[in-house]
Amino acid sequence: DAVQLEEETLNACPHLKMEAVPLQLEHRQDVIDIIVSSFYNKADLEQWLKPGVLRTDYSDILNDIWSVLVDCELSFVIYDRNTERIIGTALNFDARCEPEVEIKSKLLIIFEFLEFCEGPIRDNYLPKGLNQI
Repeated sequence: DAVQLEEETLNACPHLKMEAVPLQLEHRQDVIDIIVSSFYNKADLEQWLKPGVLRTDYSDILNDIWSVLVDCELSFVIYDRNTERIIGTALNFDARCEPEVEIKSKLLIIFEFLEFCEGPIRDNYLPKGLNQI
């Protein structure tokens, strides 16, 4: 049940005292560092594009949309309160109100592929209108 799952999740990392906090402007550099490290080093599709993808390709996009990410109030960071460090993040948008961003790198291939896969599902099967998905 849900309570047992929550207890198991909390017990999985007993050394961490985690807290979710809404994304704020001052979280920018920590979040960018986490996202760049994660996607540059571990993202499956991007690995096929190296060496054409740079770390700055990710940070440029995040810097371009940062204020929108904060303003839509759907994203958050995870603090380890033992160290007061941000250890994770989730960046979210309303699927019907994603910010426009100009991509000037090989990451355009990834974004076009994702839109090719996600677009028909979002447009034909998911609820219409803002604040639905």
